[in-house]
Amino acid sequence: MVHGVSRDIPVAVLLLSCLGLASACRTAPTAEAPVTTPPAFETPAAQPAERVDETSGFKEAEPRTEVVEESPSSLAEKLNMQGILRRIHFDFDKYDLTAESVRTLGDNAVRMKEHSQFKVRIEGHCDERGTVEYNLALGEKRARAARDYLVSLGTPARGLGIISFGKERPMDPGHNEEAWALNRRAEFIFLAE
Repeated sequence: MVHGVSRDIPVAVLLLSCLGLASACRTAPTAEAPVTTPPAFETPAAQPAERVDETSGFKEAEPRTEVVEESPSSLAEKLNMQGILRRIHFDFDKYDLTAESVRTLGDNAVRMKEHSQFKVRIEGHCDERGTVEYNLALGEKRARAARDYLVSLGTPARGLGIISFGKERPMDPGHNEEAWALNRRAEFIFLAE
């Protein structure tokens, strides 16, 4: 009998498994029909919008001015790029101031007073004719003549320096009277130090 019972257990387990599987297949869900119409939602009657003043609750903006300190050297460079101080020109082989140069120097003196925190370098230039030594001396005389006139207008001498470049820095590299006339000049440069 013991031998017959042990043979019946696997058969019973197999039968129970088949029954469970058969009942699971019967209870499988059936596919639902697809929804073809949108659901109807109940919406309450529309309420009129409440009028709200747009500025309520906000402080009026106050513009802030941010002070940016510009370095003296960059301000001097900016003034030089803008051509605040205008150059003057001289006749051939001369360092005398012309009537036009006197007017320009008067305007420059006003601008220098407006920007008195800067020193000014006056550069004397010549055209290409003549020796290097001669043109260096003539360029210095031109720069000195401009400086002396500015001092006579009340510009402090301690804020004015002079230098001669002679014929070394032509404004126009041409070799004719028009180019030479442009090159016979004095330039005025703001310096930060």
